[in-house]
Amino acid sequence: MFVKLTPQAEKPELLARLKELLQQHPGPVATVLFYEQQQKLLALSDAYRIKPSPALFSEMEKMLGEGTVKIK
Repeated sequence: MFVKLTPQAEKPELLARLKELLQQHPGPVATVLFYEQQQKLLALSDAYRIKPSPALFSEMEKMLGEGTVKIK
């Protein structure tokens, strides 16, 4: 799963909430953060592998903005 982080989303408290949310949905899918401003990819550790679900994606998009979550 790819998560796009806009410059506005690069706040420590928001990233902490995102990590918490990811850990509440453990599963087989790896999570990769894409920092839009730096054009940098960051693969998260296995602790942040998730089980994809519409509820999780909806919650993440509420936090980070629409269109920021992609499964590939």
